[in-house]
Amino acid sequence: MHFLHRLHIIPCLVLAFCSTLYAGDKPPYAIREGDIVFSGSTFGQGAAIIAATGSPYTHCGIVFEKNGRLMVLEAVQPVGVTTLEKFMSRGRPENFTARRLITAITPAAYRKGRAWGVAQIGRNYDALFQWDNKKLYCSELVWKIYQNAGIELCKPRLFKGYDLQRPEMKTVIEKRYGSMDRLPMDEKVVAPSDLAASPLLEEVPRKDS
Repeated sequence: MHFLHRLHIIPCLVLAFCSTLYAGDKPPYAIREGDIVFSGSTFGQGAAIIAATGSPYTHCGIVFEKNGRLMVLEAVQPVGVTTLEKFMSRGRPENFTARRLITAITPAAYRKGRAWGVAQIGRNYDALFQWDNKKLYCSELVWKIYQNAGIELCKPRLFKGYDLQRPEMKTVIEKRYGSMDRLPMDEKVVAPSDLAASPLLEEVPRKDS
C-alpha cells in the first residue's frame, strides 16, 4: 500500500524513547491509516517536554498501511518510517493514544498533504525546534502535513507560552542553546500536546468499545 494511499475512504490525514513495554501487543484502539498516534516517555528530552507542557505526550506520528501492516511516519533522526508496534514500544503504555479528524478531507487535499509528507523522509530531526523546514521535529511534521492538506489543527504557540522555568526544561535549553537568554522566545512552536488537544480531532474508538 502506498503511503497514506486510502485517505479518501477514511476521515483524516494525519519523541519518546523507552525500553520495550508494548512489544508484540496489539494496539488497544481500532487504528487505521491516517490516524495520529501519540506516546510519552521521560527518557531523553521527554521529561522536559512533560514539564514544559503539563502533558504526558512527548512524541507523535502518522499511521499508514504498507503491505497490510500498520506503519508510522515520524520525525526522529532522521524523519522515517517504523512499525506501529515499535512506535508503541518506545513509550509508556498508559500514555499511548490515537486521534482522528472528525470531518473528512477531500482526496485532492489528501494527495497534497501526502506528497509533502513523503518528501520529508530522510530530513534531519530539529533539536532546536525551529519553525522552518530545514529540519523537522515530530509534532511539526504532523502539523505541516495537515497544513499542506488545507487543515490547521491548532494555532502554533510561542516558546514563551510554555513553562520554561522547570529544571528539566532549563537543562535542555542550556545544553542546546547555550543559555536561556539565547532561546528565541517568539519562535513558533507546536507540541504533541497541542495537537492532541485540537478541537478538530477525536479519540479513535477502542476495540472493546
